[in-house]
Amino acid sequence: MAVVVYGAGGQARVLLELMERAGICPIAGIIDDNPDFAGTKIDGIAVLGSAEHLPSLIRVHRIHRAVIAVGNNVHRKKLADHARALGLRLPVLIHPHAYVSPTAKLGDGSVVMAGAIVSAHVTMGELGIVNTRASVDHDCLIGDCVHIAPGVTLAGGVTVGNGVLIGVGASVMPGLCIGDDSVVGAGTVVIRDVPSSTTVVGSPARIIPHKGVSAAQPAPATG
Repeated sequence: MAVVVYGAGGQARVLLELMERAGICPIAGIIDDNPDFAGTKIDGIAVLGSAEHLPSLIRVHRIHRAVIAVGNNVHRKKLADHARALGLRLPVLIHPHAYVSPTAKLGDGSVVMAGAIVSAHVTMGELGIVNTRASVDHDCLIGDCVHIAPGVTLAGGVTVGNGVLIGVGASVMPGLCIGDDSVVGAGTVVIRDVPSSTTVVGSPARIIPHKGVSAAQPAPATG
């Protein structure tokens, strides 16, 4: 069953290499809506056209699977919905140099990059990314469309809501909750729960104020 890759940027380069190492093939080609990529190749794989061309490409190349090579959570979800509407499956990609516990559960379209660890009894929703050298410890519960950036450490029993971005090198202490659609800045150390739709930065984590809020404040405890 042939596979198509959505996206022709840096994420695509990483995932093309992962797919080769993991034996995910044959790769029919890449689609991307940026006209600058039309007619080019990314690491030897042709850009076949934009998303609007995909229905005809599916028939010509007998495509049954799609890999979403986009880091942005919102855009990744949109492209995944488009692929599924066309009947394409979203495979789970695990780099051969990653470790995923046999008791972990990964949702459709999840990606685990090189050097990453997904430990015992982790449950991860759809379209998640555990990026290079990130560590997700035991019993974490990860929602859909979450991006755990390179070098992140999630201690045991952490809950991460849908659509969350956890930035490079951030750390989250055991048993905490990161609410839906929140952003944890690079290098942040989270020692309290983070409410939904909130951005936190620093060590310890503090909330970045939105318009009308006078100053940053510590992320409140909810327990």
